[in-house]
Formats: sequence, C-alpha cells, structure tokens
Amino acid sequence: MTRRLFFFLISTCLCSFALGQSNINISITKNSEKLNVPVYRVAILSDNAEMAKLAKRAFSTHGSFIQVPESKAQFVFTFTPAGQNAVKLTIKGASVYEQTCMGSSQVNALMKACDLAVQKTILSPGYFAGKLAFSYSKNGGKTSEICVSDMVFNSVRALTKDASDSLMPHFSPDGRELIYTGYFRSGFMDLFLIDLNNNTRKVFSSFKGSNTGGTFSPDGSKVALILTSSGNAEVWTANASGKGFRRMTSTSATESTPGFSPDGRSLIFASDRRGGPQIYTMPVSGGKMRPVPTNVSRYCSEPAWNPKDPSKIVFTLAQGKGFQVAVYDFNKRTSEVVSSGDSTSGATWLNDGRHIVCTKSRGDSRRLYIIDTATKRQTPLHSESFGSAKEPDFVYAQ
Repeated sequence: MTRRLFFFLISTCLCSFALGQSNINISITKNSEKLNVPVYRVAILSDNAEMAKLAKRAFSTHGSFIQVPESKAQFVFTFTPAGQNAVKLTIKGASVYEQTCMGSSQVNALMKACDLAVQKTILSPGYFAGKLAFSYSKNGGKTSEICVSDMVFNSVRALTKDASDSLMPHFSPDGRELIYTGYFRSGFMDLFLIDLNNNTRKVFSSFKGSNTGGTFSPDGSKVALILTSSGNAEVWTANASGKGFRRMTSTSATESTPGFSPDGRSLIFASDRRGGPQIYTMPVSGGKMRPVPTNVSRYCSEPAWNPKDPSKIVFTLAQGKGFQVAVYDFNKRTSEVVSSGDSTSGATWLNDGRHIVCTKSRGDSRRLYIIDTATKRQTPLHSESFGSAKEPDFVYAQ
C-alpha cells in the first residue's frame, strides 16, 4: 500500500490440560528482551488424506505447534470423520481426550476440532474456524471484488461481481453482515451493507463526496466511518441501521481508518493533523483527540485494537522503502515491529489476541499472511497463483 493510495482512498472516497505433558519454552531474543512462549511437538493424523492436509495447514500458521512424526510427539491429534458435518478429535498424551465437533460443513467441523485441540493444550482460543473477508483481484485484474473465505482457503466465495473496485470489507461482530466501500452504480465511494444470510445488498451511506472506512463496534450497534461531505475526511459514527449520523472530528486534516476499542467506548483512527499520519483516540461520546505516542515512524496508520488485550493495538508504519506492522503497548508505551521482509500493511487481530492477519506486497502481487506476534512466524494463507488479496478482516462467530 503506497502513501499516495492511502490518502487517495480517504480523500476520494500457559500450561497443558492435565494430559501430563510439559511444554517447551522457546526463547526469542529481540532488542535484548526474551519472549517465552509455549511450544509443543505434535503429530497430526487422519485416515482421511484431505482432512489431514487441511489440519496440518491450519496448525502450520500457529507458533505454538511444531509438527513432528508420531514417535517424537508430545501430543498426537487424530481427526476422524463422524458424519456429514462432524469430526471426532482424539488427543493422546499421558492420557486420552475425545470429543466430537459439529459444524456447518465437514471442513468447518474439522476447523472447530482443531480449535478445540488448541484450547485443550495451551488454554487459548483457536482461530481456525473463523472467516476472512478481503478485497480480491485476479492476476492482472484492474478492479477488485469482495470475497469471503475460511481460514484454509478451502471455500472461497465472491460477494460482489461489479467490475468496479470494492474495498475495505468489515464483518459485523456476529458475522451476519459485512460493510465495504464500493464504486458500484454511482462511480463514487459509497458504503454498502451485505446481508450474508440472504446475499442481499443495500446502500449504507451515499453522502456527497467519499463514504468509506466503515467498521462495526464490538456490540454491533454502531459503525465508525469516514465522510468528506464537510469538505475533508472526518470521522463519523452512525447506528448500524444506517441512521443517526454524528460527526466526531472537526479538523483541517485527513482522518482515516477508524475503529473501536474492545469495550466500544473509544474510537481509534489515523490523522495527518501534524503532517504525516499518526494514531489518535477519542471517546465515542465525543471529546478531545489524543495522540498515541508510538514513537516509531513519521507515518503510522491503520490501527486495530486487540480484542483480548485492550492495552495493545496493531498498526501500519512506514519503514525503509515500504511498510511494516507493529504492536503498540499502552502500558509500556512502546512499539515493536512484528513483521519483516516484503512490505506489510492492513493488519487485524484474530480472536486469540496473539495472531494477526495482514497483507504482504511484492510488486503487483498481494497475499494474505498470518503473523504470530509472539514468535514472529509469518505464514502465507494462499499461493501467488490464487491472485491478489488484500485488506483482510476476520470474524469468529459461533
């Protein structure tokens, strides 16, 4: 994501579960600080070859599991088909645990079984049964559409087929709706709302100028968005029904990428009121903008609050000739870059509050990656041949 595109879009728009196994501690040194995280040697088995393949792909994205042969494993995870939409999980360690998981499909049931294995071993939620939304274009494509997918890219579905740019999708907390920015019909940046249960679409906001950046509050009752109807890009809020619009900021600067705190009481967004974009917060009830002292770059944008740990946010920063993503800790008042390599942007947290999903760019190619912020492991979610995917959002809805 280039700086020019950033402003174009706005201005024109730990222990086991009593199986008797101890964990290994991997020490990662970064800036002389040791980070200790639990890591287990696991074997992943299934009589169904495709099921084993998908389970192995899922666990490969998680920094707390190293896949090894059964003879060297601390835990053996076995996944067995138990009906059309059911999978039985068996965990063998010092003792045996078994449970059957139901899902909307057998793959979804498998992912729920994988999540249960995570929960039972490291006492932290799994994210494998979550869903992704993203902006997608075929290789060489000039426009992008909104797609949704499972976490292993076994089931990918296009929600729009407009042959015009569709951008920045965000799920409602219950996963039943999705709001996004599109040029559909009008040719201008409007916000659209898709009901994922019946695949219907309606206009959420279509004011003069740009309507963009729509993001739901944690309870689903509000949406934060960016409108330029006043002359420049400002943060607004509205009811999730598309009524009750309220202007939150009033500056001569450009505001962008708004979101909410986990308790829904604060807004977080980027503003270039001091020159380059930096991150700010303010009460949802209204009040003063307060800068977040990331102190890491003259360009900080795309903040997202950690849903499990309100003391942390993830954001995009300019570094070198590209972008990376970093985690800011409000308690320590420090920032740590958690990505490396190809230019990285647009991160959002997964439901465990440890992993993020983001976009990595190489030339014209865009790929979605999971990054473990504890171990810094970076794992692609799809191949380059899939096409370009960017601007991911994630939801884990029961």
